Amino acid sequence: RLSHIFLGGLILIFSQQNLFATHSAGMDISYECVSQGTNADTYKITVKYYRDCSSSSTAASNFTLDYSSSCGSGSFTLPQISGPIFITPLCPGSSTPCTNGLLVELEEYIYQTTISLIHCSNWVLTACASGNRNNAITTINQPSNYDLCVSAELNNLNACNTSPVFTEYPAPYIC
Repeated sequence: RLSHIFLGGLILIFSQQNLFATHSAGMDISYECVSQGTNADTYKITVKYYRDCSSSSTAASNFTLDYSSSCGSGSFTLPQISGPIFITPLCPGSSTPCTNGLLVELEEYIYQTTISLIHCSNWVLTACASGNRNNAITTINQPSNYDLCVSAELNNLNACNTSPVFTEYPAPYIC
């Protein structure tokens, strides 16, 4: 009988599918021209990552920034420079931040790096949080099975451009 329990346990362990964290609620990406050069420009790349902190999962300590164009491609590591900052409004009667599993409660994390890009008309900058979208998302089936990615396009052929930046936190609900 003990051998059946042991065998059953082994079957359960080895038949498990991949498990995914379910805490990614949103991201945005921006770039700022730091300096303009004759053949290349330097940019500060910022990714803001919004995590549902009612989940037990933790945020990544860094993200990979992939960049590509007809002029070349590569990747950089975006280290975390700040966070977590609790950004969800606390409504009257709300519990302590990040303890109410019934609501989406957001924290913001900021990741940043500086890169140099040669002059080219079609740069694409991309960062992804792999396979851990928040299950509170209702517009796709099984959201935790999908990556959450953001990208920005950059044309620095004639100027050292800066992207728009969101100045307000995303609001998952209003009190």
